[in-house]
Amino acid sequence: MHTVYDAPAHEPATLDLPFYGASFGASVRRFFRKYAVFTGRASRSEFWWAMLFQYIVGTIAGAVLTVVVIAVMASVIVGADQTDPAATVLEATVASTVVMVVGLAAFTLPLLLPSIAVTVRRLHDTNRSGWWYLISLIPFGGYALYVFAALETDAAGSRFDSQRSLPQLEHTAS
Repeated sequence: MHTVYDAPAHEPATLDLPFYGASFGASVRRFFRKYAVFTGRASRSEFWWAMLFQYIVGTIAGAVLTVVVIAVMASVIVGADQTDPAATVLEATVASTVVMVVGLAAFTLPLLLPSIAVTVRRLHDTNRSGWWYLISLIPFGGYALYVFAALETDAAGSRFDSQRSLPQLEHTAS
């Protein structure tokens, strides 16, 4: 039998504890404040709001990159020597590929580490080791991560909390 935590009405005093019932803004702030923190737990709301934020950023980045790539290709084609159309197409392809790779790296790399970290913390909240993240390396394994992330909190996941957030017990010599 697993016990599920009730959602607190306010944000925890420390970043070491999960924020159940977090808003979009609070989740995004915690996403970046805990940029590379793989200990502790993340609530469902923290995880899913962070995933939505990444989806929105990715969609906007994709739209901007599409416009930029089209503009780069058009400028290369318009400014090219029209006597060799194959060279013009090659130049446009190379230029657009470079722009796409650099653009994707600029938008993707800063979000990669915090994305992995919040997923590992979410796995902890369901009482699973962060090593379960490696299941995403096999075909369709990422879907299993989303299933795990959708599961309810398991109180036994508190074993993954950092020592700072756990109550200190006084040891007495008997």
